Formats: sequence, structure tokens, C-alpha cells
Amino acid sequence: MAFLRKLSIRSQLLILAASSIIVILIIILHTYSMMSGMITKNHEEYVRQTVTEIQKNVISNKDVVYRLMQNISYNEEVQSFLVEKNALRRYEMFKKLSQLITNQKELKDGVLDIVISGNNGGWVDINGGNRYVAPMVGKLPKTKFNAYYVGMQTFGSSYGSAEGLIFATSITYMQPGELFNSNVGTLFFIIRPKALAGDEEYAMKETGTQIYLLDRNQKIITSNSEHEVGTVLPEGLFIGSRNGGQHTVQWKNKPYVIQTEQLPDIDGVILSIAPKDELLRDLRSIREVELAILGVCLLLLAIPFTFIINNILRPLKKMMLFMTNVKRGTLFEFQKRIALHGYMEINVLATQFNHMLDEIEQLTQRLLETNSRLYGSELEKKKAELAFLKSQINPHFLYNTFEVITGIAVVEKQTRIKNMTRSLSAIFRYSIKGADVVQLREEVKMVESFIQIQQIRFADRFTVRYDFSEEALSYRIPKMILQPLVENAIYHGLEPTLKAGELWLKGVVDKENALHILISDNGVGMTNERLGQIRDMLAESSSALAADENVKSIGLGNVNNRIKLIYGNEYGIQIESEEGMGTKVRLMMGERKKHDA
Repeated sequence: MAFLRKLSIRSQLLILAASSIIVILIIILHTYSMMSGMITKNHEEYVRQTVTEIQKNVISNKDVVYRLMQNISYNEEVQSFLVEKNALRRYEMFKKLSQLITNQKELKDGVLDIVISGNNGGWVDINGGNRYVAPMVGKLPKTKFNAYYVGMQTFGSSYGSAEGLIFATSITYMQPGELFNSNVGTLFFIIRPKALAGDEEYAMKETGTQIYLLDRNQKIITSNSEHEVGTVLPEGLFIGSRNGGQHTVQWKNKPYVIQTEQLPDIDGVILSIAPKDELLRDLRSIREVELAILGVCLLLLAIPFTFIINNILRPLKKMMLFMTNVKRGTLFEFQKRIALHGYMEINVLATQFNHMLDEIEQLTQRLLETNSRLYGSELEKKKAELAFLKSQINPHFLYNTFEVITGIAVVEKQTRIKNMTRSLSAIFRYSIKGADVVQLREEVKMVESFIQIQQIRFADRFTVRYDFSEEALSYRIPKMILQPLVENAIYHGLEPTLKAGELWLKGVVDKENALHILISDNGVGMTNERLGQIRDMLAESSSALAADENVKSIGLGNVNNRIKLIYGNEYGIQIESEEGMGTKVRLMMGERKKHDA
């Protein structure tokens, strides 16, 4: 929302209009998606019902063929014919068997021929089908009591139908004797393709849906398309059909919705193919009409929208121009007033702005009068300040005084007074002169002067050791950053103890060019609770240290804050302490600065 507030009113109104158009388009597309889903779902349901009906017909007709095969296979005369070795007797049986299979053929429409082929060389058929099926004997699976779909074959004009389906079953001898339960021949049924799926027409011309009944070799058994029975379905449409279910394929640069249903009884598949464009043709027309209507409506709305924007923006632009001129601050511009014509809110804005200019003009007059009265008193105040500054003590006077005291101490042979005065003079000169950033060696010299004074004051109760590398002494650091820490070590660490004290000052540079300064003592140290409090206050700010009554100065916090402000939060002060064992204060400062020559 903060981003929108930075935009102009025109941009925000345009964003509002664009958002409205996008919402409308989303609604249209969502409606189209829902209707598309409904149409596709209804089509799928209709196709599923049709496929289920075809599946039922195939199963039903196959069961009829299977029962007829059982009737013939288990017939005593058929089984006797198949085991008879005498050719004359087989000829006598031939007539009866021909009549038997003719009668069985009449029980099922679409049966073109029935062939009984025996292992003894005898055979019986109705319309000469033996010559077509004889080569298949011996190549069929040895299935018992089941009708096996052999495949589709072209018969020319033999049966008045170019294509026929061949079913076969092994004939098992069921009469008592040594041949019991052995295979004695094969029974073949040749039927018209439509007799398997039924003669119903499954036309869906309004959607262009094509339904195919295919065998295991992808040959068309029946369909509602222009493809002829017995032809092979194009490979591009059969991709994935064996897997079942529904999927979409691209064929001839067009999307097709494919649905398949397996037929285990004939090792085939029922395939429905619907061009996706045809399914949604009417719906796309509706969508195009909706988009056209939306376009016309947007054009009609653009006219009043433009007028509304101009009625808002034109007066506002005039107002902004007037305010810019007023901002220039000339007396002439302040005396002008603005008159806007637009919506009520804009008129109110112009009126209030004119009132504000009137008040500014009045306040300006009052301010000028007040300033003229205050100017005289301000001059007197400046004179008093100048007199006060002139009366301040000149620092050079203090330097000269320190030198005189030093000289008197030398004459009087007061070495301690001479050393203290000289050290105090060095500290005073260092603290008020020079830059804010100095080399570490200069800071160490000032600390040495401070420690000399403290050693005289404490009667040499503690000793000091210095260990600074030349590289560390060349660092440039903030001025007066060590003295507060040394003072804390002396007053809070060494002074309360009665034993001889030691103070160590060490400075090194690590591999990352960071300066580490360690100030440690063997004084009284501090408790863990007190150490935790100081660490917490250092993590917050120096103001927290100042508010603590137990901390005698705010030097520790000031030093920590100065380091963090100059070098970053990863640098600063670290404190370690143990009660009765002393305290260690470590300063870490950032990248190395170029030192003076």
C-alpha cells in the first residue's frame, strides 16, 4: 500500500481500471473453464455409457458363441467322428454332423461358418471354411473349455462379407476309454464382425466422436467412422491406448481426447476418439462473443472515465502549480488567491488553502514585528557572550603555569611534584589539541603520563608492563580511548586490594588486520552476577551504564559505543573477570588505517 501512495492519482485510477478488467477477464476465463469441464465431463459420461453398452454386447455375444461351441464339442456324434479311423464310416457321419452344425449356426445371427477339424484327418464345414482354418490347426494355444479369439481374416466373397472373426476351442474327448480327456480336434466359428459388437449405430456427429472396437492387432472390428472393417488404426491415435483410461494426444497437429476400455475376452480394446476443438466449439464461440461485448463495454466506459479523471486532475494540477508559485516565497505570490471549479471536495480544498494563506500573511506580519523587538535583545545577549568569552582563561596561560610549577619543583628539588606536573601538562595538552584520530603510540604516551601520576598517588603499589608491536603502534585510533579503561582498572581493580598490583597493556594485529588491545589487572575482579550486568549494559548502550549507580563513570560505555559507531557492531569491548583473580578488558578495532610518516 505504501507503494501505491507514491504513485500519482492518474496512475492509481488506471491501476484500478486495469484491476477491474483483469477481474472481469478472470471471471470469464473461470466460467469458461467450468463450462469446459462440464461439457467434457458430460461427454466422458456419454462415451462411458456407450463403451459400456458395446462391452456388454461383446461379452454377451461371445458367451453365446462359447455356449454353441460347448454344445458342439460335447456332442457324442462329433466326438465319435473325431476318433473314427475308418474313412467310410466318417463319411456316413459327415451328413449328420453337417446338419448338426447347420442347426447350431441358425441359433446365432452373424455366424458365417462352423468348422470341425479332427486330429484324425477328418473335417466338417458348412461353407468351405476348412481351407481357411486348416493352416491354424496346431498353432493355437491348448486351452480347454474356452473360446479363444484367433483373429480377423479376409475371406473375399466366400461369405458375402470381406472380413470375418475366427474363434476356436480345443475339443476334448469325454467318452470313457483310453482317449478320455485328450485333445481330438479343434472347433472353429467364423462370424461377422458386427455380430460381435451388435448392430446398433453409435453415431456422435455433433461432437465428431469416433468409437472403435479393436482386436489385439489393432484391426478395426467395428466403428462409426469412415475407416473400413479390417483396416489397422493409425498409429498416432493408438498411442497409450493399451494402458486404459483417458489421455490427450496430438495427431495431425490437432488435440484429440482418447478414452479406452480393455476387453480381456478377445484381448482387444474399445477406443473413443474425440477432437478437442469440436467438443468446445460452441463454448469458444460464446467466449469470443463475451470478449467482444467486454471490449465494446470498455470503449463505452472509457469516455466517462476520461471525463471523471480530467475533472479530478485538472483542478489538482492547477492547485499544484499555484502551490509551487507560492513556495517561491515572493510577496506578490503570497497575496494571490486561487479559485477552482470541480467537485465539492476540490472547492473545499481551495477555500481552506486560501484561508491558510490569509493566516500565513497575518502570522508573517506578527513575526516581523516580534523579530524586530527581539533583534535588540539578541544584540545585547551577543555582547554579553563576547565579554564572557574574553574573560575565559587562555589555555596557553595554563601551559605556562604548569611549566612555572615544574621549574619551581626542579629548583626546590621536588622530583615527585615535577613528575606529576609534567605528566598532567602532557595529558592536558594532548586532550585539547590535535586531531580526533591519532596513532596508538601517541595514545600510549598519554596513558603512560596518566599512570605515572597514579603511581605517585598510590605510592608505587602497582607495576605496569607494556607489550605493543610496532605494527600495532602504527594504527590510527580514536583519541582518548584507552585512558578511561586504564582508570577503571586502577580505581576499581587495584585500589581496593591490599596486595601488590600488576597492570598489563598489550597490543597486537591479527591476520585480518584487526587491532586487539588487552588491558588486564590482578585486582579484586567481580562476581559473575556483576559481570553479567556489565555485559548486558554494554550490549545495550552507554546510557545504561550511566544509569547504574554501581558504575563510577560512563567511560566504559562511551568507549564501546565509539568503537561500534566507527568500525561496526562486530567490534567493541569484551570483558572477562573472576572474583579475586582480576579483570581483562579486550578492545577490537577494524581495518588498519594508514599511519602518519
